[in-house]
Amino acid sequence: MATSLTPKENIMRLLKGEMPEWVPSYSYYGPLPGVDEPPPNMSVGNPGMPFRVVGEDGVSRSIWGVSSTSVEAVGGFSLPTPNDFVLKDINDWKDVLKAPDLSDVDWKAASEEALGRLPYSRDQVSMWYGPGGGYFQLLMGLMGFNNGLLAMATERDTVMEMFTYLHEFYLPIATEYIDYVNPDVLSMGDDTAAERAPFVSPEMFRDMLLPFYDDFARLARNRGIPINFHNCGKSEVLFNDLVRIGISSWEPVQLENDIHEVQRKFGRSLVIGGGWEGRGRLTAPDVTDEEIRQSVRDAFDAYAPNGGFMFAAAYTPGSRDDERTRHWNEVLQKEAHEYGRTFYKK
Repeated sequence: MATSLTPKENIMRLLKGEMPEWVPSYSYYGPLPGVDEPPPNMSVGNPGMPFRVVGEDGVSRSIWGVSSTSVEAVGGFSLPTPNDFVLKDINDWKDVLKAPDLSDVDWKAASEEALGRLPYSRDQVSMWYGPGGGYFQLLMGLMGFNNGLLAMATERDTVMEMFTYLHEFYLPIATEYIDYVNPDVLSMGDDTAAERAPFVSPEMFRDMLLPFYDDFARLARNRGIPINFHNCGKSEVLFNDLVRIGISSWEPVQLENDIHEVQRKFGRSLVIGGGWEGRGRLTAPDVTDEEIRQSVRDAFDAYAPNGGFMFAAAYTPGSRDDERTRHWNEVLQKEAHEYGRTFYKK
């Protein structure tokens, strides 16, 4: 069906709180499987300094020394290596964390070089994942959840000193890059919630994390750039504060959240990216293509009618060679694309 907007114009209209012409799909990984219409609705770029390095031992580590392990059970994605903690005692952070000297960096040249390595086009939506923002995850990667959460609860001032040190390293980089990159969207993120509740109380979130997010979000607010926030789990209670600092879209909004209540509260000022999960019958070995397609239609019917919704979901592969999951994702994304294209024209 003919449309008057390009995919970029349509999703940017959505991200600015306006009614889109059709329901767009957010793609984490570039072109959508099963969808034959380039450009993809969202291209994700991450220009920046090399924040991960591979040592002579072949192990990938962050600049803070946190090693990562590829986990085959989740499609080869890398996660912090279990029990390989860099920081054993929060009081030792000054001895452990040593920020590299970036005083001689040519930021314009570095930005252009980084953009040149990306499958990137201004015809697509450029979403820049800034280098900072995930301070909760950084702490958990350094110490593990048990020790990291204990430090936040018992050594608040010391944790805040460390967060400030990290922020004073990341924020100037983002400040240098943002005008060279000129992104359509700034994306932030910090996985601060599990399936049943956030890992920290709203009060601790507001006290220890929000000030840093706010400072980072200011870069986009001052330039009129929409801000996306990635937060898994049941994190809806945190979005009163996040919307207040300018967050205009949230993904992946998982089903443990009361999505209808979030939409009632925020309307189109907070775009919901999600509303679908591969769980239960949808992951049964004998699930049919039609069941997958119907699940997409059900999600759209539930959350898209009044706008403020984009489809941001995918099956996680069981391994790199998981042909079945690849097929499921192709069926899923094709249905989301086709149903979304006609949704507001029914």
